[in-house]
Amino acid sequence: MNKYDYTAKKHPALQTERYVPVTVNVPDKYDLVGTVSELLTAMHAVDMETVEGDAVETVERSPMVTDAWVRLTMAIEELAKDMGTEATFDFVPASQQPNDPMGLYDATGKLYKAIESKDIEVALSHVKYMEEIARTYADPRSAAHDPFNLLELTEKLNSAIDAEDKSGANDVLAELAEKVQDGLKRAKADREFNENN
Repeated sequence: MNKYDYTAKKHPALQTERYVPVTVNVPDKYDLVGTVSELLTAMHAVDMETVEGDAVETVERSPMVTDAWVRLTMAIEELAKDMGTEATFDFVPASQQPNDPMGLYDATGKLYKAIESKDIEVALSHVKYMEEIARTYADPRSAAHDPFNLLELTEKLNSAIDAEDKSGANDVLAELAEKVQDGLKRAKADREFNENN
């Protein structure tokens, strides 16, 4: 590993010259080594894939990173109990809290807490909510699959045309053109990234 590789990292938690090979067998009741490794691996992978935008936020919002973080914090909380103390963590990084419109991160944290306290009814209610979220993402018309909202814009355009609303149709066409430009910029950035890596 080149000692300057850390400068390419965007997330501050990964900006280090210290790369450590782990080769010693140790008792690991709570899978701390495994969860730390999974967390750092997930953060590294997402950081490397981030092309544009706020890399720190992208890393912190990654479901893969969040899952590993939640499992690590739970493991540390269990270790703390064995050590006669208490450790508590927020399950969701602060940067994610305001931008969780469906409440998925919050529900995940509450699910883990319900499982930990063996409250099956509460756990099942969070699972049911997550199932609804999954159905939303399974819907090809949802924002998960239509990030540019093209289906809704196409419907608006068709409605404006049917109503012979020239001004409305022009507004929708302008918005569609803007979305196409955004898509082209993203595609170009993705292509350049793939060519350079």
